[in-house]
Amino acid sequence: MTLRTILHIDMDAFFTSIEQRDNALYRGKPVIVGAKPGHRGVVAAASYEARKFGVHSAMPISEAYKKCPAGVFLLPRMDIYINESRQIMDILSSFSPLVEQVSVDEAFLDITGTEKLFGVPYKTAQKISRTIKEQRKLTASIGIAPNKFLAKVASDMNKPDGITQVPFTQDEITQWLGPKPVGKIWGVGKKTEEILHGMHINTIGELQKLNKEFLINRLGVYGETLHDLAFGMDTRPVEDREDSKSISREHTFEINTCDRDLIHKVLLVLSQDVARQARKALIKGKTIVLIYRGTNFTKHTRRITLSEPTNTANDIYSTVLKLIVNLPEKMEFRLIGAGISGFEETVQLDLFTTDTPTKSWAKSEKAIDNLEQKYGKNVVVRARELK
Repeated sequence: MTLRTILHIDMDAFFTSIEQRDNALYRGKPVIVGAKPGHRGVVAAASYEARKFGVHSAMPISEAYKKCPAGVFLLPRMDIYINESRQIMDILSSFSPLVEQVSVDEAFLDITGTEKLFGVPYKTAQKISRTIKEQRKLTASIGIAPNKFLAKVASDMNKPDGITQVPFTQDEITQWLGPKPVGKIWGVGKKTEEILHGMHINTIGELQKLNKEFLINRLGVYGETLHDLAFGMDTRPVEDREDSKSISREHTFEINTCDRDLIHKVLLVLSQDVARQARKALIKGKTIVLIYRGTNFTKHTRRITLSEPTNTANDIYSTVLKLIVNLPEKMEFRLIGAGISGFEETVQLDLFTTDTPTKSWAKSEKAIDNLEQKYGKNVVVRARELK
């Protein structure tokens, strides 16, 4: 079996770094994205300057203000953040055809076999980091490893603007993971961490001493996964979403939210991106998918199959709204996404045929594609995106 080389690219303080880049007055200051002081809300993102005051994600804005009254408090600009994410993903795609975007500010790259083009993995990571700095004026932390789990752990070790390479032999991997807290393992949330601490398991090394059957008895099916991850074993491939049987875009909130207005706005931007990618590939899909993750680790999907295939944001967005309205109003979301599947090839639009409402939307969005290609992203935006 060929040994893979996987990179995990994690943008540093993504939301606040964009705000500091776009407004010189914010640079070097503690920037807090979430809500204005005096209003209900929580911190969605905090700059590294704000973190020095003890401000962190999910903290109530009132508490953040007490800790950092001189901070710059801003409302989130989700359309700007997601558009910036597209630019970053375009850069990553120039280094490998296998790019798996997992949230607005992170992605995996499989760079196996690219040494002749870009050099050894560490050199490739340096080139990616430098390209992001030069083209987008932002920084990223990068992990290099033989699989996705280890690459993600590594990218978090030397933030911000760091590059960390994991050992590639099993004995060295086991030793490298040993001192790290069990909370570093994918899927170990507060509840699982409490269970492990109750068993006097605080580090991954202590977890490695337990056999798989014992963990399965205590934690069910996840016990087997936990055992494998404790030794750095992860066989999941990097999935190129565009070459799969579906196109989807997801956004992971830094804090869980039940704010339906925010969720709807994010779904609108994601639907536009899905539709744009489908039109670029000259395909339409009949099945519209809502993707979501609540407060636990489980990802869910709901779907509706349309009578006719589509690649318009209007159809995708209106359909995912029908799906989400059936979920509990107070449900908190960790992740939200939109997608299409059930593809059919399509042809270029005939601008002189008789319009139906669906064709009108398709022609309008195709015209926007042409404008963006000529003049750049966000040359045309919906009124809802301006709120």
